Amino acid sequence: MQLLLDGYTAPQVVDRLGISNVNVLYRWKQEQLEQSGPVASSLEAKVKDLEADLRRVERERDILKKALAIFGRNE
Repeated sequence: MQLLLDGYTAPQVVDRLGISNVNVLYRWKQEQLEQSGPVASSLEAKVKDLEADLRRVERERDILKKALAIFGRNE
């Protein structure tokens, strides 16, 4: 579980721990969140929101880089 919190992807954790099925990892994570209570669930939701925001901002950055490259050619 800590590996997931440290930023490793589920497939990376499965490979590292030698687990045969990624669904086992997801089940363990869900059980841990249920035992931790509502605070852990709200933190999990916040992390998902922040990850979505990060992906959006990265897309915006990439678009701006491309626009800069296109409009910078005219100089």
